[in-house]
Amino acid sequence: MRMVIFTILIVFPTAIFAAIPDGIEAVADTVSLIVDPSLTPDEVYGDTVVVISPQTETTTFPHEDHTHDFHWEQFAIPAGVTTLSSLFVRTPKLVQARHWVQQQLANKTGQPKTAVDDYLQYAPMLASYAIYFCGVKGEHNLLDRTIILAMSYATFAVVNHTMKFAFDERRPNSGALNSFPSGHTGTAFVGAEFLRREYWHTNKWIGVAGYACAVAVAYMRVYNNRHWINDVVGGAAIGYISTAFAYWLYPKIFRRRAALHRQELLRRIDPEASPSHLPSGISTSVPDRSLKCFATPYASTTSVGLSCLLTF
Repeated sequence: MRMVIFTILIVFPTAIFAAIPDGIEAVADTVSLIVDPSLTPDEVYGDTVVVISPQTETTTFPHEDHTHDFHWEQFAIPAGVTTLSSLFVRTPKLVQARHWVQQQLANKTGQPKTAVDDYLQYAPMLASYAIYFCGVKGEHNLLDRTIILAMSYATFAVVNHTMKFAFDERRPNSGALNSFPSGHTGTAFVGAEFLRREYWHTNKWIGVAGYACAVAVAYMRVYNNRHWINDVVGGAAIGYISTAFAYWLYPKIFRRRAALHRQELLRRIDPEASPSHLPSGISTSVPDRSLKCFATPYASTTSVGLSCLLTF
């Protein structure tokens, strides 16, 4: 574009002089000032016209929600880490290595020193809702994020308990045969990855804080001598892949809600967008996304309470 303007100025210098708008001062040797509604003139030097496009309005909501995109590495890498961690359960040399790591990191008394990790594992998940109700909305509304989070934890629960049963690994501080992988660590990483995906475009430090909390839970599980190092590494990888899988699966199961979600993002970016800017097959009318509750009292010979109906 700049080369085209430069050529025109050289060949037809008298044909394209434009009035200089108020407030813009041309410096010495200015040939012409090109005024275009879609471009904002910045400075003009000698025979060169410099134009800069107007800065687009920043928003925390991108034009496309990429949290549901499929990337092979987000599944292959944690799967590889989980496989490598599982080798520490039965491979003699690797078993010796994990015992050495345990001696370096674990509480020397062999007894749990703190129970804070029992509660801290839920901190990233609870933080995502606390932030939402404080007004920082993230990528999805309340119902959508709740469905995705439920899918993430359900996926992790199935994989985690299946692997605990299959590997039958003894805990370092007891005879319980359910050490690999670490459920506490996986729970924390499910919430941390959920927090990162929801708020990465809003504030990256929110996602960083979630992962810092998850890493702290992993360390405390080893320090309290409740898990081996490979248990927490495997649990973290399974927690991550469970959330990634839920985000990938969600729009394939809940197609209508995914379409409404995309429409909502577009409207937040451009509230006056014409129907031609919206995806085909999506209504331009504003859907009723509110959550309604209708409750009526009931009583029987054995109990009393409320009968509730939720609609969304």
